[in-house]
Amino acid sequence: MKFSEELDALKTMALNQLIFVAVPKLWAMIITVPLLTILADTVGLAGGIFIAITTLDISPEAFIQQITGSLFLRDIVSGIIKSFFFAWIITTIAVFKGLQFSGGAVGVGRAITESVVTSLIGIIVLDLIFNLLVY
Repeated sequence: MKFSEELDALKTMALNQLIFVAVPKLWAMIITVPLLTILADTVGLAGGIFIAITTLDISPEAFIQQITGSLFLRDIVSGIIKSFFFAWIITTIAVFKGLQFSGGAVGVGRAITESVVTSLIGIIVLDLIFNLLVY
């Protein structure tokens, strides 16, 4: 948006850039990332039971018994809670880097790379801290 001067247009109209740019992105990520986490968890369990039945000759009852014995509600809830924070980190860093870039198309590429790397580092650090607190 900065590259094609939409942000300058918002400034000219005396509108807050963060409300029009950052807030919708943040809400979108806060809603979709936890939903994607739930979907990925469900598909992972379904894939696990499929492989257990088809290739490992494990009965569905035995698989479910092992899962219920080793998977706790705390694990599922903590994963979903972490996904909210991961969404916040990703969005905050991406918006900050996007608003700070300069240098045309090369600057866009550099800002994207910096955003991805910084987000990954932030997610790893937050995951470490969260796991130390929860477990």
